[in-house]
Amino acid sequence: MAGRRTWLVLTGVVAMAMVASLMSACAGRDRPVAVAAGTTENATQKANREAAGKATPGPWGYSGASGYTHYLGQGIGRSPVQPVRFPHPVHVNTLQMNCVFCHFAAFKSPDPGLPALTSCMGCHAITAIDRPEVKKLAEAYNKRQPIPWVRVHKLPEYVQFTHVRHIYAGITCQTCHGQVQNMTQVFQYASLNMGWCVSCHVNGYSRAEGMRAAGYAPDSAAMADEQAGIRKTASYDCSNCHH
Repeated sequence: MAGRRTWLVLTGVVAMAMVASLMSACAGRDRPVAVAAGTTENATQKANREAAGKATPGPWGYSGASGYTHYLGQGIGRSPVQPVRFPHPVHVNTLQMNCVFCHFAAFKSPDPGLPALTSCMGCHAITAIDRPEVKKLAEAYNKRQPIPWVRVHKLPEYVQFTHVRHIYAGITCQTCHGQVQNMTQVFQYASLNMGWCVSCHVNGYSRAEGMRAAGYAPDSAAMADEQAGIRKTASYDCSNCHH
């Protein structure tokens, strides 16, 4: 019986390895959304078209989750120039605006969302209207055109990541994205590859560490958890992210 159990375990490990490798290999089958005829492809659409399905192959698929940025020749530190230079430090640190004011769907959707131009112009129709970057907003608003933001973070098409789940688990935005509130130009803070994600699920998340990562002191409850060695772990079953 012991020999049979060993054989079954080895078979299962080999099967999982084959599935993970096939997932990386099959990423190229996905296709980006086509641009409508007669319209001009924006920077984000171009980046998505070029990178779609080109996850870097690696053992057991562990390197696949950073395929988008590795394909573009960057990764950690990737910092594309945006069509409008949005000053996060001013809006977050000076004006004390919460992340979800702009990224309105982060706590209720897989995607964090971006603000509509009407949200921006709600203030900038009367505030800082003479500044060059605000003039770009106004021009796009008057033409009824969206700002073609260039995507910074992107997982392969076969990875299903939900922001809402992580937000409700108490994970701070800066744990994964770095201190965006201090970035004059947003850059990729973490690798976002599979090993990086799994390590947090296995080793656990400390709320105190998350608060420090966000740039502020942990509250008393988080400190009590840290002193007691309490860390929030999560399942690392394949089907959580690959379904």
